[in-house]
Amino acid sequence: MRSPLTIVSRRPLHGRVAALGAVVLLLAACSGTDGADTTDASSESTATASSSPSSSPSPSATSSAQDPVEDGVDPDSAVQPYEFEGLEFAVAELDLSEWDIRVVWDGEPGGTYLAEVDGDVLTNAGIFTETYTPGGLLVSDGEQLVGLNLNDGYGNFHLKPNGVFAVLDDGTAEVVDSTAYDPAGVVQATQSGPALVLDGEIHPEFTPGSSNVAYRSGVGVSEDGGIVYLAISDDVVNLDTFARMFRDGLGAPNALYLDGQISGLWAEGADRDLDLILQPYAGIIAATRVD
Repeated sequence: MRSPLTIVSRRPLHGRVAALGAVVLLLAACSGTDGADTTDASSESTATASSSPSSSPSPSATSSAQDPVEDGVDPDSAVQPYEFEGLEFAVAELDLSEWDIRVVWDGEPGGTYLAEVDGDVLTNAGIFTETYTPGGLLVSDGEQLVGLNLNDGYGNFHLKPNGVFAVLDDGTAEVVDSTAYDPAGVVQATQSGPALVLDGEIHPEFTPGSSNVAYRSGVGVSEDGGIVYLAISDDVVNLDTFARMFRDGLGAPNALYLDGQISGLWAEGADRDLDLILQPYAGIIAATRVD
């Protein structure tokens, strides 16, 4: 059963902010498997770009001035702090009857910052190459822009099973094994890897207690497909714990890893404006409130 999101006190500076220079310049998100760290920056189908941008855009979506909140987060923000097993996360719980979710990729050669995309909640849509091309399938507004990638390889994207997050024309969403992906009715989609949880089962390669920890982001879907969870860790976490946070904490029986150290998750009032200019990405998941 899904537990409700609980607001917890957030540290003024989490590790990604404190180490911003190193994160922006050097870190890559493709950290091999849950048992060994590797940097997968050479394979066009799996690498995450980690080069430093020449300049960052002015945040076009930065939060407006508002009354200070005790922990820095507006209780009405779509992204709220969440605690699981003593670790801190930030989570957006998006009911699809109230939110419209798109997957956006403009194909710009230098990538796209969250600040350059319209939306009330923004996060990067998955692992991408050093040329800012999505590592696998990307569907935007019903148009397939990048095809499904079932190739073998190394790095997180190829830690199979990997998966596809999709929004369907019936108003529901899903996370499925990439080999089971059916394009019928798909309006928005992004492929990434590994799959964290499929049908309630955690990825078989994950190791409980693994020392392979990193900042991680992901997307989960409720059992009925009506709620999408976008989440990012504010503490370093291994893949097994991250998967259990979705399944056992949020009650999402299907969830997909999106990316690692360079990931961002922004919403108005969430005290995460740095995420808007942290790093350029390829695909971006953008959620907008339905009036």
